[in-house]
Parts: sequence; structure tokens; C-alpha cells
Amino acid sequence: MKIQYLNGGLANQVFQYIFVRFAELYNPSDEPWFIDDSFFFVNNVHNGYELEKVFGIQANLLSKSFDPDVWLEFIKNKKEGISIAQSFKNLGLNVQMIAETINYQEHNPFDGKIFQVPSNEFHPEITKFPGEVIYYHGYWINTKWFRTYRHILERELSFPIIIDEKNNAYASHILSSLSIGIHIRRGDYVSIGWALSDTYYFQSMEKLTKEHPDAVFFIFSDDITWCRTNSDSLGLTLAKNLVFVEGNTQDSNYIDLQLMSMCSGLLMSNSAFCYLAALLNTRLKFCTEPPR
Repeated sequence: MKIQYLNGGLANQVFQYIFVRFAELYNPSDEPWFIDDSFFFVNNVHNGYELEKVFGIQANLLSKSFDPDVWLEFIKNKKEGISIAQSFKNLGLNVQMIAETINYQEHNPFDGKIFQVPSNEFHPEITKFPGEVIYYHGYWINTKWFRTYRHILERELSFPIIIDEKNNAYASHILSSLSIGIHIRRGDYVSIGWALSDTYYFQSMEKLTKEHPDAVFFIFSDDITWCRTNSDSLGLTLAKNLVFVEGNTQDSNYIDLQLMSMCSGLLMSNSAFCYLAALLNTRLKFCTEPPR
């Protein structure tokens, strides 16, 4: 039995799903993988579980694999700090964890055998790890998990048709111009010190506006008001044609991801949301990535 942890916002969920689908396609004779969705039963962050809502994905969720009363016991344990992996071990199962990041200590505390693997690298051999229960904790943000089976994953990760007038207008403008999407991640990135500097955006805008003077720059952000206020320091006022994409909040914020995936170029942030937009973009001619 192999289980992948699911957590975070839409982009994190998609990357974790991509990892599972890679594993299933790479090991076609193995049993189906399970996705541990217990995080969303005890946390109210972002927009909750979104794979089905946005992409219509019918994932093999762990919560649907148990009788409701049994699952409620697992969730009760999780609320008390006992992870699903630990609960399984406490029941006598031979559980081993493969962890890509050390935050398993927070999300999935586990006192069993743990194998640490480097973050954001491509190691397909880990999907073949033998054992009774192998629990995977990671985000797996590497293009090779996706590109190996791109022809299949592109179909599974197709966005719904845009139906509202405002976003249809954005989409039409993006598709009919040399469109460059600019993603500026604020929110919790500011408080944890991950927000990119204004200098990165200003220097990138100087270069892009010189190379593509007639491009239309589309600004995507979780804090458009801040972007407007700081347009000068971000270099946004260097652009002749500038569009602030507004209105896609809460349950509709995936449309920003969808619109970014249509742009001809991207000035990227350091967020999984933007990285996923680039990955799903079939029109992308160029992109500017932040320093690592």
C-alpha cells in the first residue's frame, strides 16, 4: 500500500497528484496509490480540497476508503497530533515514510523508519520502494514528474471553460497579443520572508520592456492593491500596456492560474502557483525565473 500526503493550496495539490500519477504510470502492475486527504479535515486554509472542483479529478482519496466512523477516529487522532502514518503504525502495520521535506515533523509526526530524499529532485526509483505501507511526504516540484507522461497529464489537468464575461475578456486579450504574465506573490510569503524583492521585478521589467516594447503585461497577484501602490518600485510603469487582472479570489482564484497558462511569456514569482502555470502553458515562448 502506497500513500501520498495531500496538503496546501491548489498548486501543491496538483504537484502531489502529478507525483502519484507518475508513480501509477511508471509502475503499471502495482496496486493503485492512495491520497491522504486528512489535512483538509483538520485545517481551513486556502480553498480546501480543489482537485475535483477545478479539474474534475476523481482521486483515490484515503477518506473514501474507510467506513465513516473509522475515518472519524483517524481524524480525531490527527487533531490530537497523531498522523495517519502514525495511526497505521500504532495499529500494527509495518509503515515506512519517504520524506522530501523536514516539515513532516509538523504535518506528519512519525516515530518509525524515515528515508529522507532531496527536495525538488527527480528520483523515480523511490516510487518502487518495497514494503507493507510506504507513506510519501513531499511536494515533488520538478518538471520531470510531469513531462515524462505529459500527454496523459495535460488531458487530466484541463481547465474548465471560462464562462464569465470579465475573464473571457482577459483571455481574449491574452491570446490576441504578445502577452507577458507577471506573478507577484504576497500574502503569507511576506510574513515568512519569502516575498521577492522589488528589485527583482524592476530589473526584469527593464529587460522585458526593452526586448518586447509592444507587449501587454498582465499583473496577477493575491494583493493587487499593493501592486498598484508600488507600481513604480516594481517597474510596472515602464510598460506601455499594463493590465491588472482582478476579481479572481477565493473559489475562483484558479482562473488566474488558467489565464497565466495562456500567456506568451511569464515573469515568474517563486511560488508553486506560478510554477504550475508555466508547466501547464502550451504557448510559452519565454519566461524569467527568480534567482534560486
